[in-house]
Amino acid sequence: MKHSPRGFTLIDALAFIAAGAVLLAIATPAMMRAREMSKRMVCSTNLAGLGATCKIYATQNNGSWMVPPFKNSLIDGYGIDYKNNSPFADNPVDPGSVGNNRQFQSRSETPAQPTEGTVAVSVTRAWWLLVRSGDVGLKQFICPSTSRDILDPTENVNLYYDFTGYSNISYGYQVPFGPADTRPREVADFRQVFAADKSPYYVNFVLAVEAPNLDSPPKDWSPFNSPNHGGLGFGEGQNCLYADAHVSFQRIPAVGVDNDDIYTVIVNENWSDPQHKNVINGDTVWHSSVQFPYPGQNAFGSGPNKYASTDSLIYP
Repeated sequence: MKHSPRGFTLIDALAFIAAGAVLLAIATPAMMRAREMSKRMVCSTNLAGLGATCKIYATQNNGSWMVPPFKNSLIDGYGIDYKNNSPFADNPVDPGSVGNNRQFQSRSETPAQPTEGTVAVSVTRAWWLLVRSGDVGLKQFICPSTSRDILDPTENVNLYYDFTGYSNISYGYQVPFGPADTRPREVADFRQVFAADKSPYYVNFVLAVEAPNLDSPPKDWSPFNSPNHGGLGFGEGQNCLYADAHVSFQRIPAVGVDNDDIYTVIVNENWSDPQHKNVINGDTVWHSSVQFPYPGQNAFGSGPNKYASTDSLIYP
């Protein structure tokens, strides 16, 4: 007596669906992680390409990386305003922070016009010098890991001197508005970080957690990392471009020379703290005691050694 094969029952279908759901739940985190690692590699490639272009720029500019014009004589005085949106009242066309008055070119003072020169300059204007030259496309300035930034919509780049706004650039640059040997240059210490995923401190961001130290696990550094890879307050780390143009992903931001936090300013020369928190954590640009701080400003007292030429300060 022949028996008909048993059909595919509802119970079988439900079991199949349940098994598929379990497998998908197991595979999804791994797939998401693989996708993030792929994006992180593209981010690294973006920065490496920028670094190579910076090196080419330096060979054509006496070994100096990009520095937009500004009033040099203010370095030891009032300072250069690169963080505020409001330009100085007596110069309504003075460029301020990212995207402010971007159609106006910043200027340096000259012997013939010593009272001239721009006193409020966005750091990202340095990157735009590469855009205007045609050496770098706008897409290269967007980290694929972040959902916070979008491609700059500018078409005729030669009409402008900066990005449209903060959300159109994912990478910070060494603040170039200090003495010449604090600026990105070919003779710098190769351990210095000159660019990286942008910092969490562009806005007046106050952290409600205690600052970690070098013995702290990476998870404790999450709020202090770039928001590009994980989000504001949950950063997994940052891609860092070093002075020799190599790029490395770092789990914590304390990766400058002497383990200084690349997103903060060295505070002073008080080395009595066993963790050197004045270097490792420092002060954010917004909370620095110096009104318009540049890398290492007043870190080692007054006089000719009042700054640290190996300090990194990545902004925004």
